[in-house]
Amino acid sequence: MATLQRIRNHSVALLVIVGLAMAAFIIGDLLTSSSSIMQSSRDKVVTVNGKKVTYEEFETERNRKQEFVKAMYNQDIDNSATEQLTQQVYNEFVTKLLLNEACEETGLSVTPGEVNELVQGTHTSSVLKQLFGEQNAKAAGAYFANIIINDSWEEAQQQIPFATQSNWAEIEDQIKLVRTIEKYNTLIGTAVKPNKLEAEDNFAGDNEQATFAYVRKSAYTVADSLIKVSDKDLKAYYQSSKRLFKTPDMVTLAYIAVPLRPSQADFQSALADMQAVEEEFKSADDISDLVNSNSEVPYLDAFVRMDAFEGEVRDFVENGQKNDFYAPSLQDANSYVMARILDKTVAPDSFQVELMMFADQAKYDSVAALKLTVDSVFTNAAITANENSQLAQQAGRLGWMNEAQLLNQLGNELRNQVVATRKGNIFKYETDGVQKVYYIGRVTDLTAPVQKAKVAIYATTVSPSSATRRTEYGKLNNFLTDFKTVKAMRDSARSRGFNMLEANVYTNSSQVGRVSDARQAVRFGFENKVNTVSEIYECGDNLLVVAPVRKVEAGYSSLSDTLFQQQVRNLLVMPAKKVEYLVEEANRVSDKTLQGYAQAFGADIDTAKFVNFNLASISGLGNEPAVIASALKADKGALVGPIAGKNNVVVLQLIDKVGKDLQYDEAARIQTVASGREYAAAAQPLNTLQQEADIEDNRVTFY
Repeated sequence: MATLQRIRNHSVALLVIVGLAMAAFIIGDLLTSSSSIMQSSRDKVVTVNGKKVTYEEFETERNRKQEFVKAMYNQDIDNSATEQLTQQVYNEFVTKLLLNEACEETGLSVTPGEVNELVQGTHTSSVLKQLFGEQNAKAAGAYFANIIINDSWEEAQQQIPFATQSNWAEIEDQIKLVRTIEKYNTLIGTAVKPNKLEAEDNFAGDNEQATFAYVRKSAYTVADSLIKVSDKDLKAYYQSSKRLFKTPDMVTLAYIAVPLRPSQADFQSALADMQAVEEEFKSADDISDLVNSNSEVPYLDAFVRMDAFEGEVRDFVENGQKNDFYAPSLQDANSYVMARILDKTVAPDSFQVELMMFADQAKYDSVAALKLTVDSVFTNAAITANENSQLAQQAGRLGWMNEAQLLNQLGNELRNQVVATRKGNIFKYETDGVQKVYYIGRVTDLTAPVQKAKVAIYATTVSPSSATRRTEYGKLNNFLTDFKTVKAMRDSARSRGFNMLEANVYTNSSQVGRVSDARQAVRFGFENKVNTVSEIYECGDNLLVVAPVRKVEAGYSSLSDTLFQQQVRNLLVMPAKKVEYLVEEANRVSDKTLQGYAQAFGADIDTAKFVNFNLASISGLGNEPAVIASALKADKGALVGPIAGKNNVVVLQLIDKVGKDLQYDEAARIQTVASGREYAAAAQPLNTLQQEADIEDNRVTFY
């Protein structure tokens, strides 16, 4: 059933990420909620430095992306994918508005000529590669360019439904956005490239290294009760590090979640429904319609390896014969499955194929008329494809694909051609109908034959029925009727079989605690007063009731907030105060030798080797730059300390300090320094723009 679940989970939610998040590798999670929703006007979804995006503009773009995904993958979009699209639209609007400002200031732009080069030139856009695959990207760009030149959208759509002007506009927008991000990042990255002085400093840091003995005592060995942190200490740290405490709008929700689980009656009903079609499933010559109309696992008209099945079903397939039947059985606690072996064989599992595709019969005929040998066609296949193919030229290998993958990507007839072709042989194929597509292909490699089976699987998950949902709803509703306040609910929840928890949510949150699809509940929390109890929401397989119990507006966390003050005290100020305490203790040690400090600290003497200025951390000590600096400044044999580190007090004695006699290579050193900045140069520019911007996120009012 694990395999069945994987098949079941192959949905648009995953494809959205692959197909649309073209800039994710650059943007990451940088564009998070950052606004003041409580004072937002209801006519705008987001405002960036005074420039607003109205609900109409936002919804138009969201709908365009939804239609794009539906056309691209020929599937409807579920709630999870819709939430991802909403987040992406928000990210893109914020990114574009920020980049527009930055580009105006710097004179940066992306010209139509650049876009054209990325579509059909030498440097194919990463957007096309993500959408159509590495090898098909260039051909896809050329295909769309040809449609634009000839203004043949109507004809193209008849052949490929996805090929619409609206869908191309979406692709072109993404190409331009990604290119703008790349150019802006390159501009900023160039400004921070290492210079000669940095190269020399890096070389000096590597060229000298120290070995020293040390003892240390960790700040975490000091009891909290021994440390006093004054209000003055807290305020001083807060003021010096205020930038760390910038927060988005947040609401703490008290909530009760009731999982909706199927009852025994639900299991009996699901089993009865499956048994009602059992005889037809066992005996019908063609059961594809029966399976596709009722089963959660679609019919797969392909032979698959035995290890594609799981548990009892795998045992059944391995030991069974053609037309054997596996009676309905409960799998994975809440799924019924029955299966029938349609055929078994011993054959290669996977195939490697080279394929050229033609939309023009004359061009196909000119190639097909050649003596179809490996040397005449596929040795220079890339040239041949570029000269003779208009549609999705693919002269490279498709990669290893099993029969099911071939069926999914190439269709039934072309799959059959591949499976029937011996290794090294060439095949030709043309589709039926008015709009024909022509193929010339070759099977370049095969895996060794294995046992395979074609199996029809009928699977259904037992879900809570309406009656079960009504029963659970009634229990929760009665509880809310009896206990109308948050305090009363909290005091009485356990006695009535409920568990009341708390979770922080933000303007872009889509779940409460572990309850997904809870956007309505999140909106309720932001739009209602503290301690207001919501109605009951049905969120997927949960009933949910929430109440906002704490609200934090966007801005900077305040020390007047007791919880925040305690966090600053314990996580940030306390370790430093404990190190100060340990330094004072160490200063009172009478035996000022390493052994004396070791005895006073109750610690062993350790040794650190190969320590240099460029080292990020010391084995056994961690990130302690003050210790590294002290060691490399010390004289041989000198005792240094106590040193106040980040999380330790350290006393060390230098054993040796030597030069490594490295040869200075300026270009190599510049590259070494630059390599440490590549990630920051790619991510930090947009992050900085976002941090410095005035962003007002009001999505929760609308979505």
